[in-house]
Amino acid sequence: MSSISLFSSSFQKKATPRQGRKLLGLGLGAAALWALSALGPFQSSSPALEASVFNGGGSFPQEGGENTSQALTVEEARVVPLGTAFGIKLFTDGVIVASLSQISTEEGPRCPAEEAGLRPGDYLLEADGMAIQNNTALAAYIGRSQGQPIRFTVRRGDQVFEAQVTPIYGEGAFQAGMWVRDSAAGIGTLTFYDRESQVFAGLGHGICDRDTSAVMALKSGEPAPITLCGIEKSQPGQPGQLQGYFSSADSLGELLGNNDTGVYGTLDQAPQGKEVSLLPREQVAPGPCEILVSLDDAGPQWYQGEITQILATGERTKNFLVTVTDERLLAKTGGIVQGMSGCPILQQGKLAGAVTHVFTDDVTTGYGIFAQTMWEEAQEAAAAK
Repeated sequence: MSSISLFSSSFQKKATPRQGRKLLGLGLGAAALWALSALGPFQSSSPALEASVFNGGGSFPQEGGENTSQALTVEEARVVPLGTAFGIKLFTDGVIVASLSQISTEEGPRCPAEEAGLRPGDYLLEADGMAIQNNTALAAYIGRSQGQPIRFTVRRGDQVFEAQVTPIYGEGAFQAGMWVRDSAAGIGTLTFYDRESQVFAGLGHGICDRDTSAVMALKSGEPAPITLCGIEKSQPGQPGQLQGYFSSADSLGELLGNNDTGVYGTLDQAPQGKEVSLLPREQVAPGPCEILVSLDDAGPQWYQGEITQILATGERTKNFLVTVTDERLLAKTGGIVQGMSGCPILQQGKLAGAVTHVFTDDVTTGYGIFAQTMWEEAQEAAAAK
């Protein structure tokens, strides 16, 4: 059994051809990749890592403006805090160009993808009019090209355009000089379930590509059951992590969205538990709080913490600072560990937010996101499903 916290494995998902288009590489498996990277500093000296075992990265611009579809106000809303560790399998909408590389040829180093104007972060949607299923299929297609030009349909931000790449022969094969990625997998924590909309929210930050730091465009994905099997404790300069493995090939539901504030989706079975009210963002204040955390098969447990500062960073996933104060949790984890992204934070008996990041130089402390922000996004996901 592979450890979720340290793996590069593969998993398969049935491919669905786009309507009216041929499919490139039908039936080939998709590679599951993960990595971590440091984010920008808090103030001047405190680097932070996303507190989940996924790719590190920055924010992603929201589409659609302010939320206008919710039937309830935040004061009326009630949700079930979860704190359950879960796995995620995510497939991208197209394959993302993770990086470019030079190919050694007799004429010197060249990069056909760069020469064609491609950049890291671009999504390749089609090759010669065929939908690209995954990176394995694309690599095989380029290898069979015999150096003939390939016409790619490319998405860059909101723009879709065509680029012609001519593979070259080097190092024993025809290559385009680009590394691509089509999927990600890892571990995080479910924050809450909204029985009204029948949507869950988790992580408190998006799943990002490790190389481009952009939130990965979701084509399909699913929450998956995991078994936690150990804890690597956090220590200054080296945040730890929850360790576990996918315990079943079964899906728990369906992902509906992946954006800068977290992941959202449906569950095949509605979770049990007591509903609580949401604490409006303007009422979240410095003071004691409770953090709901899963560390083993005993399930979610409440631990003491403290919200120490409300921030005005302008970043939707970094609304306040939260510190672990519970000696029981500190003894087990050393503070916040990767895998705790999404852990619910209650204040005044109401859901105030969720853990999103851990500071590398003070692993007892991290960032939190307002619960109201995640709830508003859950309403948007429910309206779009």
